[in-house]
Amino acid sequence: MSAIGRDSINIRRMTISDIDSMIAIINKVTNVKPHGVYQDLIAYDIGGPLDLSLAAEVGGQLAGFVLARLEYIYVPLVEVCLIHVIAVDPEYQRHHIGSALVSALSSHCRPKGVEKIRALVRQGDDELQNFIEHQGFHPSSMVNWDKTCEA
Repeated sequence: MSAIGRDSINIRRMTISDIDSMIAIINKVTNVKPHGVYQDLIAYDIGGPLDLSLAAEVGGQLAGFVLARLEYIYVPLVEVCLIHVIAVDPEYQRHHIGSALVSALSSHCRPKGVEKIRALVRQGDDELQNFIEHQGFHPSSMVNWDKTCEA
């Protein structure tokens, strides 16, 4: 694929009509068939007051997306934009689409008074961690603690 200039990437708010294309991208980047929970997560509150999700199009085709929500966490409550998923179709990777999505998300958050964007990255996912660090993210002062729910 030839180089894609930033001016040929159209970043817009995500809509319900993007769901099938988003699922197709998730299929390509994970090699796992997403089940209903993906559709529910994506469809939940699209366009609503807490939704900050964006889609990236190239030539009218969905090339990537960031699924993000406004979240209130901890005590006292802290307002953050939480990135649930950021994905770029493998055909369009390495063309700055992910960077354009993060930049647009930051620009979208500022006027809303949201000062912090948080991305969760699995330990050992060096590629994603390098991307996130390159976008200006740094380790948070928050530490996640997980508990497995027992039957």
